[in-house]
Amino acid sequence: MSNIEEKPVLSSAQLIQKMKDEKGIAFCIVSEKEAEEYLFNINNFLRTASYRKNYQKYQKGSNEGKYINLDFAYLKELSTIDMHFRMEIIHLCIDIEHDLKVKILQEVEKSNIDGYSVVREFLAKNEGIVKKIAANCSSPFTCNLIQKYFTIEEEIEPIRNKKVNIISKYDDCPIWVFLELITFGDLIYFYTFFCEQMEIRPIISKSLLHLVKNLRNGCAHNNCILANLSASTSKAPQEISRIVSNIDGISKSQMQKKLTCRPVLEFVTLLYVYDKLVSKKVKQKGFEKLYKLFTNRMLRNKEYFKDNELIKSTYDFSMKTLSFFYKKNQF
Repeated sequence: MSNIEEKPVLSSAQLIQKMKDEKGIAFCIVSEKEAEEYLFNINNFLRTASYRKNYQKYQKGSNEGKYINLDFAYLKELSTIDMHFRMEIIHLCIDIEHDLKVKILQEVEKSNIDGYSVVREFLAKNEGIVKKIAANCSSPFTCNLIQKYFTIEEEIEPIRNKKVNIISKYDDCPIWVFLELITFGDLIYFYTFFCEQMEIRPIISKSLLHLVKNLRNGCAHNNCILANLSASTSKAPQEISRIVSNIDGISKSQMQKKLTCRPVLEFVTLLYVYDKLVSKKVKQKGFEKLYKLFTNRMLRNKEYFKDNELIKSTYDFSMKTLSFFYKKNQF
């Protein structure tokens, strides 16, 4: 049997009926008609329903398999909160990416490093990144820089018999140009290489930067970050555990449990990296906006979650961690 036959396309009205009958989701706060319009015009079923993972199911009895105390309004609210959360997070990630580039260039100027040879050596060892840059040589945002500092040639790709751009020479690209042409992931890779070549200690470790990158990518791709807040198998780096252990009101057991949840670990790591890397005024503004989200919009319908210990405890842990960095940067 094909997947189409197993899971036929359902209308918004049919999905609502399925949520009621099979999943036990109530429509007391938001009517079925309002929910139908929401699923048709605002958000799809897959994304909205993903937040149900934060709720428990009945394990036995007539309601076995159905969700306990779950109203459609709760899913809708979590989806809205997640949207605002992603918007704030992506701004912080952009600040981190920018300031990491600034820190690299500061080191170049301070140490009188050849800003050409370090790029040349890095690209010689990373053909994949050379290909990525070549693939962007027709982009309106980077084409002028790529064409100016790289030698571009065309060749026929044998498999698809299609013309593609290749970079045949990259001797003349300075580091301050190169940093504007690479992804955040490749920037992390280059930063590690740069610190090793210059024999300097990184401000932020590669492992922490990768946690930030993962969260940044999730937000940039509009993934549902808060869809599953249950503890999982993530292991917090010692640096993160150490800083969280110094935050008032967070017990050791709470810290150990919450940091095994990947979205929570990535969020706490983001706060830590933001605090260490970003310039003072930008950092203060970033923490203020995030703090406002946590103390205002996130609490607008807090009564929806008064019976959900998972959501409440995750908010409490995240809020205490954010407050620690927020208050630290009130200058």
